[in-house]
Amino acid sequence: MKRFLAVIVFCLALGEIAAQVDEKCLSCLRQYEDGPIDSCYDSFGTKIACGVFHISKPFWVACGSIGYNWERCTQDEFCAGECIQNFFRKFASRCAHQLKKPVSELTCADYVRLHHGADGCSMSSSLRHSRAINNCMWQDNMFGKKK
Repeated sequence: MKRFLAVIVFCLALGEIAAQVDEKCLSCLRQYEDGPIDSCYDSFGTKIACGVFHISKPFWVACGSIGYNWERCTQDEFCAGECIQNFFRKFASRCAHQLKKPVSELTCADYVRLHHGADGCSMSSSLRHSRAINNCMWQDNMFGKKK
């Protein structure tokens, strides 16, 4: 029984590690969102999103309500990056299930779809976001840019 439990814990930890996105992906997401770090804007008429990643208050709550408060966290690059990572770790398995692949095979574009898809990463409305990220990632790989 102990061995079985250890295997389960190991697999869960492996999923957590695999759900971490790299700096290149975060850089492309930053470029795509293109928000000034100290700005907020109306999103879909009611929600407000702030910071370089355009994080809404419900997104911030889902990422664990880290930092002093929502607006401050979104306007602090480190806190906002941690929020994004926490959110991706939390919902990676849902995304992988929707796309019918293991968490370890999720791409940056999949994570961006998760960021923009309210109910996961399989919504067709989130495809345009993933295409833009794929372009950024492709240019990075093709031309060896560091962003």
